Amino acid sequence: MKLLGLRICDHDSNISYYDGNKVHYLKTERKFKDKQHGIKDLNLWKNIIYEQWGILEKDLDEIAIVFDPWQYGLHTRDDGFFPAIELKDFSTCRVTRVNHHYAHHLSCWPLIKDPHKLNGFSIDGWGDFDQVWTVFKNKKIQEKGSLACIGSIGNEYCQAGHWFDLKVNKIYDMPGKVMGLQSFGNLDQEFLDFLKKFDFYNIKNIFDVNYYSDKPDKKLDWLRTIHLYISNLLIDFLSKHFSKDEVFCYTGGVALNVCWNTEIKKIFKNVIIPPHTGDEGLSLGALEYLRIKHNLSHFKIDNFPYCQSDSSPNNHPSNKLIDKVSNLLKKQKIVGWYQGHGEIGPRALGNRSILADPRDYEMKKRVNDIKQREYFRPFGCSTIDDNFSKSDYMLYTNYIDKNKYPSITHVDNTCRHNTINNNFIFESLLKQFFQITQCKTLLNTSLNINGKPLASDFDDAFVLFRSSSLDVLVYGDELYEK
Repeated sequence: MKLLGLRICDHDSNISYYDGNKVHYLKTERKFKDKQHGIKDLNLWKNIIYEQWGILEKDLDEIAIVFDPWQYGLHTRDDGFFPAIELKDFSTCRVTRVNHHYAHHLSCWPLIKDPHKLNGFSIDGWGDFDQVWTVFKNKKIQEKGSLACIGSIGNEYCQAGHWFDLKVNKIYDMPGKVMGLQSFGNLDQEFLDFLKKFDFYNIKNIFDVNYYSDKPDKKLDWLRTIHLYISNLLIDFLSKHFSKDEVFCYTGGVALNVCWNTEIKKIFKNVIIPPHTGDEGLSLGALEYLRIKHNLSHFKIDNFPYCQSDSSPNNHPSNKLIDKVSNLLKKQKIVGWYQGHGEIGPRALGNRSILADPRDYEMKKRVNDIKQREYFRPFGCSTIDDNFSKSDYMLYTNYIDKNKYPSITHVDNTCRHNTINNNFIFESLLKQFFQITQCKTLLNTSLNINGKPLASDFDDAFVLFRSSSLDVLVYGDELYEK
């Protein structure tokens, strides 16, 4: 069978195609060079799949889609459906519309087989209609939250960003910026005690800035306290639905919050969070629904999580080049690193990275200038140091020594980190850097600038190299140096 998973709407569109043998994946922002690109033309996906994989609509046996029909003038029919409903006015091919949060849940299949047999929790800005979170138990919806009644953590973080006058190209970048800013505040114990009257079903009240209007000069303290309180509420909520040793899936855009993830992981050791936990994973979940529906064998996807259908160099870096790059990094050169296919998810995991020596005190400012980011935003790292906790996809934080790693230590003395997993080329670079410096860690941030998607071909990478103060670009086994 040939099956297609579609996530279209106003942001983060992505497509997954099963050709009868394996799955191909594309996040459309990489193709159109437009961060958080959304497919707003209902015919555009047909052009994309033909250009990308040479398939026509008529070649497909079935499509599964996750979207908001009302954005395209289509009848919504029933937004309370689960797990899926037939959609007759979208394509000449048979089409199934999959529940938004359930598609998040099912998208965990590259990490663990049969996620539909596991329990899970999906939480984001909102999914279908006004659903902001859903608890899945025993292949059914146990509980769901309403935007109108409860409020949305994702939406409230966007509003908080406006309160701090943060600037974004697109609104979906706002929560990530707010997350970095919260660490600069101090805990307001009196306000924390006040918040205890509100539970997980009172998100709108928790974020109501009117409760803090008498302290206009203490906004950062408000944010720090809110952030901590939500973390506690999340853990309490999960504790009511999942046992501490249970293997369950935690998905949705809120699961990109590395601070909360770290606290959750301390309690729930077996929680599963995919690198594509935001909406960019929805087409994978939609495709998994069709696999289950048609009783097919478990899918294969090449080299996960490096599975973007983007441009890949024709060669790999030689040992000689890796040695040269390691020495350039030792000399505090900033290196653009482009290898293989791009990572799925928003985090650089060693194929689309800007790399630098984390021991240099000036490096954070230098890389921030290249990235065109605000001073308060932290940088992540990749490491082969066993003193760091396991974090395959840069979804957790670790306390680190700011004197040892000044450029990657956030104000709260943590760093979002990536422990190397099955990326042997990148691991070779880290090992060689360690050999000549005794440092097992590199500053690692995504190969892009603020407001732009990760580089997806040579031209993207080279334009960034030429137009910024990036010192070096490595593309496969080719090195460019200024």
